[in-house]
Amino acid sequence: MLKLSGGSDNLEHTQALLECLRNASLLVGDLPEAVCFNRGKLGGGGAGVDLRLNYGQKLGHLYEDVLEYLLTESAEVELIQKGVQVFNGDRVTLGELDYVLRDKESGVFIHLELAVKFYLIRCHGKDGVVEYPGPDPRDNWINKLERLRRHQLRMSHTPEGRELLLEKFGASEVVAQQLIYGKIFDHYDESRRPCPPFMNSDSERGTWRYLSEWCSACDSGRVTIIPKYLWPVDVRALVVTLPEISREDFVQEASERCVMIWDEGGQNSQFIAPDTWCCDLD
Repeated sequence: MLKLSGGSDNLEHTQALLECLRNASLLVGDLPEAVCFNRGKLGGGGAGVDLRLNYGQKLGHLYEDVLEYLLTESAEVELIQKGVQVFNGDRVTLGELDYVLRDKESGVFIHLELAVKFYLIRCHGKDGVVEYPGPDPRDNWINKLERLRRHQLRMSHTPEGRELLLEKFGASEVVAQQLIYGKIFDHYDESRRPCPPFMNSDSERGTWRYLSEWCSACDSGRVTIIPKYLWPVDVRALVVTLPEISREDFVQEASERCVMIWDEGGQNSQFIAPDTWCCDLD
């Protein structure tokens, strides 16, 4: 069984991460290039999980480790290798396959890609222009989805990917599949609720607002922070376990980066963005 040293020993949070990967609404549904992986094949769903997670690492790496655990515990698929590098003839890296799996019943090899993403919707005036930037405004839904569809999900079907998979694993045929988790956030004062391309209709949605808008509307002396490792999780059952900080400390932090908080009034997660966020996009 996979054990990861360091980080938190909070069993509730560990169970919440496992539950999220097993059952949370996916941000993206089936794509023409790759359908969603059947999460009914994941293992590790029982009680008494012996899993320690390093919550200090990047969110994407943390969720890769959690999914590795669930795949390793599966009775239906075999995790052949995680993080398979694909090179060209000059040994230049062309990309990476997140996971290579083998379905134990059918023998089919699966190239599985994982992503965890968050986007804040910006609607502009009556002309209907909509943008989908991330907490880091250099990231956006359209670019991420395009790269995923045109590059990452096709890597196992390139000549170099096919040759590597055949030579290394004896996989003559491989199907690409994906799991894309995350949330979308609408501006609290916007009535429109646009859906970006390929977004699941049942994806979880929260709200976002600029820090100055939050300061004008909220006079609370304490703020409940959602740690980054819990951003994809439905935290309603975990609110009492979440950290609180003073209003002053929160304002300082939220003036520098996007921060996710629990909105008690709206009973949902909310992003607070610095007033300078996305200025370069305007």
